[in-house]
Amino acid sequence: MMQRRRALTLGILLATTALAGCRREEAPPLPANDAAGASAPSQAFSSASANSLAPRSSVTSRKIIRQAELELEVAAPGATQTSIERLAEQRGGYVVSATRNTENGAAIDVRVTVVVRVPQAELMATIGELKRMGRGVGSERITSDDVTDEYLDLAARTSTQKQLEQQYLEILKRAVTVKDAMEVQKQLAEVRTEIERMQGRQQLLEKESAFSTLTVHLTAAVPQLAVTSTGFSGAVRRAWSDSIELSADMISGGIRLVSLLVPVFVLVVLPCGLLIWAARRVGRKRRAALLPQ
Repeated sequence: MMQRRRALTLGILLATTALAGCRREEAPPLPANDAAGASAPSQAFSSASANSLAPRSSVTSRKIIRQAELELEVAAPGATQTSIERLAEQRGGYVVSATRNTENGAAIDVRVTVVVRVPQAELMATIGELKRMGRGVGSERITSDDVTDEYLDLAARTSTQKQLEQQYLEILKRAVTVKDAMEVQKQLAEVRTEIERMQGRQQLLEKESAFSTLTVHLTAAVPQLAVTSTGFSGAVRRAWSDSIELSADMISGGIRLVSLLVPVFVLVVLPCGLLIWAARRVGRKRRAALLPQ
């Protein structure tokens, strides 16, 4: 019984050592004289690392995430939005979002932003179709992010973690006591969590690289007004009408100003003037009476 428990404890230590080594970066190869004296856990980890490199050769296509953005000036942004959505579906993509902005509560859309996702192989062809729908204004931007190395590293690490999981399962079969079984199950849970996290990241990279994001800003084209004789005569008539209205407003304002000043003159200015005149007259009479005859 003691020998079985010692073997089980040694197995747990070896698996734990391999798990800690998988979470670190790959170590450089050992020299020949050091390899002979390496411990058993190091040999097991080296074997697992060599096997984990196998998935790298199986992945031949590069994982590149592309995003594009452009701005077009069109006659009817709302109608063009429908055409873009239909084009994305024809190319095997789908619509992510669409926003419309109007000016001063008008019913006509003056700016529309459409975000679609199309297969990576159809991105450039889709952009070419969009450019034929309107006139390009502003800047056009296409960005690429190569995530191939991250994807390959995740694949290798996932393979190593799966091998480690199998080792823990074998150790769990040989567990004798409940304490030993609980310890192995704890290590198994940690390994399974790490596997699921890396697989989720791999799936995200596959999805992002398979479809490219395309953002299109649509603005309403401003019509150019042509100067015609009819338009010129209409402008003259409007100017004459505006001048008449302005003159009428000025006359009306003058009448209102006079109507406001007359009561002020009668009630304030005129009485004050009379008082001043009377006071000066009385003063002159007094000065004349004081002079010698």
